[in-house]
Amino acid sequence: MRTGCSSDQIAEGAVRVAIVRLAAAYPFHARVLEKFRLVPSPAVETMGVAATAGGVLLFYNPEFVRGLTADVRGGVLLHEVHHVVLGHLGLDPADFPDQWAFIVACEVSVNEFVTLPLPDGVIRLEQFPDLPPMESTLDRYRRLARVAPKARFTISGVGGMAHPGAAGGSSGNVIDNHSVWKTGGDDADAVREAVAALLNEAAVEAGGVPSELQAAVKAIGRGTASPGHILAGGADGTLDWRRLLRRYIGRLTRPQGSYSRPPRRFPRLIGVVPGRLRRPRDSAVVAILDTSGSIDEPIIEAIDGELQRLARTREVVVVEADCEVHRTYRYAGRLERVHGRGGTDFCPALDRRFLAPLKPEVVIYFTDGFGPAPEVPPPWPLVWCLVPGGEPPAEYGRVIRMDGSE
Repeated sequence: MRTGCSSDQIAEGAVRVAIVRLAAAYPFHARVLEKFRLVPSPAVETMGVAATAGGVLLFYNPEFVRGLTADVRGGVLLHEVHHVVLGHLGLDPADFPDQWAFIVACEVSVNEFVTLPLPDGVIRLEQFPDLPPMESTLDRYRRLARVAPKARFTISGVGGMAHPGAAGGSSGNVIDNHSVWKTGGDDADAVREAVAALLNEAAVEAGGVPSELQAAVKAIGRGTASPGHILAGGADGTLDWRRLLRRYIGRLTRPQGSYSRPPRRFPRLIGVVPGRLRRPRDSAVVAILDTSGSIDEPIIEAIDGELQRLARTREVVVVEADCEVHRTYRYAGRLERVHGRGGTDFCPALDRRFLAPLKPEVVIYFTDGFGPAPEVPPPWPLVWCLVPGGEPPAEYGRVIRMDGSE
């Protein structure tokens, strides 16, 4: 005699049906969800995602799943995808002493871009008029950590534990269990690579990451949206780099006088006649590529064309960076893949401790300029090569525009 489906099977079927329903309007999200491994677990109470070296696990409480309407079930799944895309799984809750501020910052950032219905009482941006839209999770955490205890509401629904506040007994509900983010036992680099590969595959299969989500990753995320962006190649550069390097860089990189070096013809006159400092023979042009979510595919292809032209005149070392440095390598022809698609921060790639081993003759940063830059410039000549519509992020450095305008 044939028996009916178990509670777990019914819940799993409901999740898979919800993913299929999302595919038409949210192809990228659906592709990401298809790559999650579904794990029924009453212990999580609602849902939760965890990153491992083998991929991403989606824990779900079967009773919770069955109790949702179809639209709300889809909204909760979008919520979980955004945790992964915005890099929240790479944040260790133990690193954030104010757990109330951390949970609220993550929930606000994720729910800001969920367009389907969510369960009643979830934490939303509208509850915090002092939080600007499109702000990073970390910046929101810092703002929320300054909120006085008496102005905080109680958070409920997190692993069965309440995070108390004192705002007149009001509360905000958290959809998922953040405690499963850290599964332990896996190498952190292997976990990041697994998540990056998953998101890249989803982006390729779905035809790219939605533009609105790319903007969200740039402003809110501190992780990677599509870390392995694949290039078609073939774009031709337009800038006359030989002329530009002479005009903008040559005066800065040619040998300069130094009273700390003995002059070649009069070595005994050190300190009286300046000697000459020459650049090392193994120095190179360090070309930093802004691979954040705001730099779309056509711009990356155009930058690759400029790198090819630049490499005709100089040895080029490529650095791929968004809010962190992803890869560093010698340029050898066309780029095939770039890593990043997260938020923008110029500080890691311009850190002198990072650049010094590369022995830059000059640093050229290809970017739209939208992000924080170091207060102190690096001690090497710096050029901002701005994509169309870009603005220099700092007052220091020379400016070249890819559209040819001065």
